Amino acid sequence: MFEHILTALDGSQHDTKTLAAAKELARLSGGQVRVLHVWGGHLSDRVGFGPDEAHDHGSKLVNTAVADLVAAGLKATGTVRDSPSGLVATEILEEAEESRASVIVMGSRGRGDLKGLLMGSTTHKVLQRGRLPVVVIR
Repeated sequence: MFEHILTALDGSQHDTKTLAAAKELARLSGGQVRVLHVWGGHLSDRVGFGPDEAHDHGSKLVNTAVADLVAAGLKATGTVRDSPSGLVATEILEEAEESRASVIVMGSRGRGDLKGLLMGSTTHKVLQRGRLPVVVIR
């Protein structure tokens, strides 16, 4: 049922649980995992990284997750997408479509701030706009 699992990691404390859930879902379904990290250029100053450092950090995050999945005997790939405009949910949904995902696995709260609370979290936007099942990890 879940042949193509997209898991979105944001570098927050939820990533460990999110990756574990994607791993277990892949193991149970025989599916493969696509690891995604979306970084927004607008966030670079807030997290203390320049654009190149932020992209490198995202690549390291994705590569580590993919290596963990492969070491567990699963098929896994990964990518980093840029979102200079900060439309992270849009990037997640586009990656889901392009990778033919059958489910999205993501954390319930990442690096959201007051603006996220007022405008809606990335997870909430993915749930509202997407057409796929979404597994939300707390």
